[in-house]
Amino acid sequence: MDTNVDWLSSVVPHIQVDHSPDFDPSPLLPLLTTELSAIESVDPAAVKAYCRPAAAFSPGTGAPKGFIHLSVCVLAGRPGSVLAQMADRLDSVARIYLAGRVPYPMSLTLEIREMNPQTYRKGEVH
Repeated sequence: MDTNVDWLSSVVPHIQVDHSPDFDPSPLLPLLTTELSAIESVDPAAVKAYCRPAAAFSPGTGAPKGFIHLSVCVLAGRPGSVLAQMADRLDSVARIYLAGRVPYPMSLTLEIREMNPQTYRKGEVH
């Protein structure tokens, strides 16, 4: 596997924000994009952030009424310390922004997903 940092920074990452259907966290996207872009091995021009509202949501008994889940997809090969830094910094930005802006208590989760560079494809369509 090619783990050259220059190559890794030229593709991805995706910030996917899944959320309950009755809350729009889209104003958070530019903040997450800016924070991720400032991290070692991330090319700002490669970052893509988008929201995906759930068509339906049914929490378990005693769970918060709503949710926000951030998935950050990056190509495998970065050191664990860089991945942890991504998680910590994005989690902090999300918590600071969302505090006091959610209509009711919501679950906030975040994960860093590593994608296999041997099977990931990127290009443009016109």
